[in-house]
Amino acid sequence: MKKRIFSLFFLLLLLFITGWRQEPRPVVKTFGLTPSTEGAEAFSSLHSSSAAGYGQEACYRVTPAALSEEYGIAVYKYDSSCASFLLYEDAVYPLGTWFGGFGVTSFALADRNRDGREELYFTFSWGSGMHRSQIGYFDTAQRTVTVFDYSNYEGDMVLKTDGKGSLYACNAVCDAASFVDIQLTPVSKAASVECRLGLISLVPEESSSWIEAQNIPGTELSGQ
Repeated sequence: MKKRIFSLFFLLLLLFITGWRQEPRPVVKTFGLTPSTEGAEAFSSLHSSSAAGYGQEACYRVTPAALSEEYGIAVYKYDSSCASFLLYEDAVYPLGTWFGGFGVTSFALADRNRDGREELYFTFSWGSGMHRSQIGYFDTAQRTVTVFDYSNYEGDMVLKTDGKGSLYACNAVCDAASFVDIQLTPVSKAASVECRLGLISLVPEESSSWIEAQNIPGTELSGQ
C-alpha cells in the first residue's frame, strides 16, 4: 500500500515538473491612431510623397513611438487622402484601400500563427458611395500585406482583445476629429482573427465557415 502511494506521489510530482503547465497566453496589443509629426518628414522624403501625389498633404505617424522602438514598425498617414503606409526596415508598404473612406483606423500586434514573429493587424475603411470596413495584416516574417475577403458594410470596425489572447473586430461608432485623429467605440463583435494549421483566417460572427485570407499582390514597395 505504501509502495502504491509513493508511486502515485512520484507520478504526480513528475507530471508537475515536466509538464502540467498551461501554455502562456499569447500577447495581443491593440491601439488606436496616435497622430504625431515625429519622423513624418523623414518618411515623406523616403516615400517621395511629391511624386506620389501627396506633396500638398500633411503626413503623420499614427502608431505609438514604442512600436517603432521595440518592433521597428511605423505607420504613416496623409491627412486628406487618408493614404496609409507602413515603414519597416526601410521598405514602404501600402495598407489597404483608402479612397472614399478613412484609411487605417485601428491596430493590433499579435503572433497568431506562433512563428515567433509578430503581425501588425489593421482595420481600414474605403468606398465612394458604398462605405465598407475591412481587416488586414502585415507579416513581419514574410514582409507581405494580406487583406481578408470579408467586408463590413454596416460601418467601421475596431480591433479589440479580451486580455486572454483573443483578437477580434467590433462594429464601432466613429468620432473623427480629423482623418488622422479617429476615436472608435466598440458596439458589437463582428469577426474573430483565428489561426488553424498555420493559416491566419477571419471568422465572421454570422458565419461558422472560415473566410480564407486573400494575398494581395504588388503590395511591397521598395524604399525611395
